[in-house]
Amino acid sequence: MKRYASLLLGLAAIGCTHAIVGAAVPVEDDRSVRFPEFFEQAPLQVGDAGQPLLLEGAVLRALTLAADDFLPEGRTGLPCTERQASHVFRVIQREGIIFVRIDEDPAACGQEHPGLDSGARYAISRDGRILRRVLDGMEPYTAPVDAGAFEKAELGVSPSFDPQRPAPLPFLGPSDAGAPDAQTP
Repeated sequence: MKRYASLLLGLAAIGCTHAIVGAAVPVEDDRSVRFPEFFEQAPLQVGDAGQPLLLEGAVLRALTLAADDFLPEGRTGLPCTERQASHVFRVIQREGIIFVRIDEDPAACGQEHPGLDSGARYAISRDGRILRRVLDGMEPYTAPVDAGAFEKAELGVSPSFDPQRPAPLPFLGPSDAGAPDAQTP
């Protein structure tokens, strides 16, 4: 039993390499900082149309800080997905804060899809302090304020669930859900 616990602990540590590796950089974890929506608009891509790009030093420092915190350089023998060059970076500046979104670029490693929870968001002050770091999968999902009319329900209870009339999940066919088919007597 003890050996299995050690094995599970070791596997959990391997799965959390980003959180452990990034721990050397002080992070303030200011929960009052709200991240912008990085995918609301199509980004301008560096190098498009051969046009020069002006990048302020504070933005470069924020990008470097986020990249080095999430995927430190200088480590050897890393798989493709653990390298900075195998990621894409989105930057938004608002109210004196530089927001950086890092996502795995599956095409850089010959894959079609990125790994689950393979990205991170950073809020970095113009003076170079990491105000907040959120690794994908490490923060509970909350519906946006303007998400529309959602029914209120108790925590952990689906508002549309009626225990008197259980129904199969919509993506399952009748026979997949354990209910008899319409043709079965």
